[in-house]
Amino acid sequence: MHTPSLQNQFPHAYLSNSTEHKSNLREFLHYAKNVLPSIASTKKSTWPIHHDHCFMRVILDNIVGCAWYEVIPSPAYKNLTDEQAGAALNLAKQIATESVSLHALNQQSKQWRNKQLKLEF
Repeated sequence: MHTPSLQNQFPHAYLSNSTEHKSNLREFLHYAKNVLPSIASTKKSTWPIHHDHCFMRVILDNIVGCAWYEVIPSPAYKNLTDEQAGAALNLAKQIATESVSLHALNQQSKQWRNKQLKLEF
């Protein structure tokens, strides 16, 4: 039985091994796994998420406009296109500098996943 290649299954998802792609991916993973959780640990009362896997979810969902696993095969970090890797890094940096609302990004991610939204009184 023939299994279609990733490029045939996801024709828009051309995966590159370019130096820029590798650099963007490495830096994105560094932000998601280290930088953002470190910042979050100092902002426990103001940031809605604190763990690396949560940052990965929020960033990936928001760069593709839905739950990431609907568009990107798992494991996502190995299957990001050049454009997605660059967008993920850019959004991670924006979160780190608080130039975007992490609350809004997290809420949007939850909506795409039909998660119960936290009600605040």
